[in-house]
Amino acid sequence: MATKICLFSHYDARGVIAPHVIHYLKQIGTCGFTVHIALSGMTGLSDTDRTALDCIGAVAHLRPNRGLDFGAWQDLVATGCTAGATTILLANDSVFGPMQPLEPIFTRMQARDTDVWGMVESREGAWHLQSWFLCFTAAAFEAPAVERVMRLPFHEMSKTEIVLHGELGLGVAITAAGLNWDASWSPSRRRLRRLVPGNPMHLDFLSVMRSGQVPFIKVELLRDNPTAVRWVEQWRNHVGERAIFSADWIDLHLADGGRHTAPRQPRSIRTRLLYAAISRDQPEALRSLVGL
Repeated sequence: MATKICLFSHYDARGVIAPHVIHYLKQIGTCGFTVHIALSGMTGLSDTDRTALDCIGAVAHLRPNRGLDFGAWQDLVATGCTAGATTILLANDSVFGPMQPLEPIFTRMQARDTDVWGMVESREGAWHLQSWFLCFTAAAFEAPAVERVMRLPFHEMSKTEIVLHGELGLGVAITAAGLNWDASWSPSRRRLRRLVPGNPMHLDFLSVMRSGQVPFIKVELLRDNPTAVRWVEQWRNHVGERAIFSADWIDLHLADGGRHTAPRQPRSIRTRLLYAAISRDQPEALRSLVGL
């Protein structure tokens, strides 16, 4: 019998599991996965959170807050969570969603019979599949190149080092191992975008979501807007139309957690023009130039 295991990394400074995260876990469960959730920095569960996890069959693992997502996944593997699994999904709480049922996407991607697939292909920094959602066959997850990455001392690394050696490192490992990969959403080969790759989950977030292939929005984009996407507030016009996801969950999370930094603005009009030119979010990106 096939066994699907999801290793889910979660951190909330308040020590709670937000409603949008519970929704995500439920959707993963509908795809046939048993969810093991690493609760980083938490020493206990509230009755409400424990009941919510029990209702969806998710298994909670309390751990110190170290090593970010890769450290959490590493700890879950070390406790034997993937033993006997035929499919391993790595996921985390860095997104809001899904805005539509996840099962049809899983069915479509699993039918392609790949070794590993992710939600989003990216060329930012180097080629990789974004690590917030990665689905491996057991054989692919146990490939020596992949195992070498997953055994790195993430607990001792900075965030920058974890991105470099973890997320980008997995991209190198997938290529080096000759694994057959796919992505639910891949960027077009536009010439200008090849020169300035950018993060599609930021600069193209509307077109990615509207594609129906990646029904998620990055938490970081709405919370911090680190690349100063001027049309970011357009998310409301699209999330509000979704039947299975409540925009109120986003507002609640942002209000309770606050913003880590004030939204930053590009330093020059030239930068704003560049963002609008390379973004696939048209016409919103061009409209954002009004008033420059």
